[in-house]
Amino acid sequence: MELTSGVINEILCTPDPENLPANPVVQVLGVKKLPASGGSNQERYRLVLSDGVHYYTSAMLGTQLNDKVGDDLIEVKSVIRITRYTCNVIQETRRIIIILDLEIVAKASDMSGKIGEPQQMSDLVANHANLRSGVKTETKPAPNSNNQPLRSNNPTTTANRPSPYASNHQSNAPTTPVQQKTYGGGAAASPGGKNIFPIVSLTPYQNRWTIRARITSKSNIRTWSNSRGEGKLFSVDLVDESGEIRATGFNDIVDKYYDMLEQGKVYYFTKGSLKTANKKFTSLKNDYEMSLNSDTIIEPCMEECDLPTVQYEFRPIKDIEQVNKDSVIDIIGVVKLAGDVTQITTKATNKQVSKRDITLVDQSKATIRATLWGQDAEKFDEYANRFPVLAIKGAKVSDFGGRSLSIPSSSNFIVNPDIPEAHTLRGWYDNGGADEQTSSLSGQGMGDSVGGTYKTIAQIKEENLGAGEKADFFNVRASLVFMKKENCLYQACPSAECNKKVNEENGQYRCEKCDRTYPDFKYRLMLQSNIADHTGNQWITSFQDSAEVILGCKSDKLGRLREESENEFDKLFSDASFTPFILKVRAKHETYQDESKLKCVTVAATPVDYKRECTRLIGEIKQLASK
Repeated sequence: MELTSGVINEILCTPDPENLPANPVVQVLGVKKLPASGGSNQERYRLVLSDGVHYYTSAMLGTQLNDKVGDDLIEVKSVIRITRYTCNVIQETRRIIIILDLEIVAKASDMSGKIGEPQQMSDLVANHANLRSGVKTETKPAPNSNNQPLRSNNPTTTANRPSPYASNHQSNAPTTPVQQKTYGGGAAASPGGKNIFPIVSLTPYQNRWTIRARITSKSNIRTWSNSRGEGKLFSVDLVDESGEIRATGFNDIVDKYYDMLEQGKVYYFTKGSLKTANKKFTSLKNDYEMSLNSDTIIEPCMEECDLPTVQYEFRPIKDIEQVNKDSVIDIIGVVKLAGDVTQITTKATNKQVSKRDITLVDQSKATIRATLWGQDAEKFDEYANRFPVLAIKGAKVSDFGGRSLSIPSSSNFIVNPDIPEAHTLRGWYDNGGADEQTSSLSGQGMGDSVGGTYKTIAQIKEENLGAGEKADFFNVRASLVFMKKENCLYQACPSAECNKKVNEENGQYRCEKCDRTYPDFKYRLMLQSNIADHTGNQWITSFQDSAEVILGCKSDKLGRLREESENEFDKLFSDASFTPFILKVRAKHETYQDESKLKCVTVAATPVDYKRECTRLIGEIKQLASK
């Protein structure tokens, strides 16, 4: 087994982190668990690393890799390849190697023992810290195993070193220093005289740093109330040349800094605590997120600088079907359709909140429903009928009725952004894309549910759809040949978020789920139907929205007709019978009393648009003819 000989020497002697050796292979000679600190409940691990020539005791494992210790992948004698790391100065007197990602080259059980006869590496912090600040020192280098001095670069000054971070609009004053690119955690002087750390270098093991970053997104103030008390918070997304990170402030920090911070402007952030980021709630490419605390200092940056803006990693809409539920992604699309603002009552707070559903489409010829919330939903009125391009960073994926997106206040969306992807999408949509046939990944709600894969009823059974771990979604063109009208309506809880059946008690209506009694109820539909096409028939269940489309009547009106006019009630079912619909179906096998049965549910129902249906059939015929 070969290690990258002398690589520890090279890492510690490289003042420019851009030139750190790539993918070094080292052996683990020690693993020590450290107690959690800084308010974090996560343990940390210190490693002793050897390159066969030297061993170094100041190496830390990123907390996101803790499971590799628990899985016995990182043990004494194991060999690893470090694929991503940084080398930081902490407490101004010590260099530490932070391992952010790695590969297991050989497990400890595959190794007979220590490779080579490594000698302990001396601490070169003083020399390297001064090299970074441009001060030449005479610190004696530590000898290696061959009694040769360690390699050292010639000292340079920050004023003379070329800077890849320099702004395109620098001052004409020749003596003004420019910011330097220091991904390894060292600081570079800014035009304001501050020592600036790049975002990518921040870890929980540092406590003295300043970053200069642009705010790309600022959330609204959110409040909470629980058994431990009440509070409020907000978050901002920050970006510099090296990367991005989310910062969250609570309570006093909200009062102190919220009004001062503005989206798009640049600020200095000094001190703050870092913890492992929860990837369920952010799409930012950083293993950590920042908490602003009482020691945090935020100051506006008055110097001219050229920091980047929002960094996107867009996903085509058609690919979202393969994305896991609750994933957070970036997406761009044209708003093909925008619904009206509605009010719902949230379960958590029992407060009303605004929402608006929109349909997005892109060049992948797929559409998806996205939901705006709160003020974002209300302010979207001015764009509702203009088919704008919408770029979203941090949309959350849902699997309700296929695939849909939620755009929470923590996400960042820009209408008609001035980026190449938006201009390309605008050109496609305005030059024929608006009229192209598309498939929908979402269910009923935006009137665009007739796209997607089509199946006949015979194919549902022949292909055993719904038998896998996940439900199958497809379209069926069929007619309703029989409907069970006797039990199609039930009395439900009137709460906007609850559709459970209520029990009548002395003229009042009791909802056991909400644990409340109401003076009234609302009607809800649950329609059992038998559908048929030219290949066979199948039982299917249609709930509120889909059933109202099929019957052409709202549930509350249908309830009144059942009580007041039985003839008109029956006529609605007669008119719907043998009428063809395009049904978007969710199919899943369910087991009851040890018997597996196929359950089909109507996700969306749309009357047949014969022009569009003919276009689809012609396209299928052309595909068959080309085979």
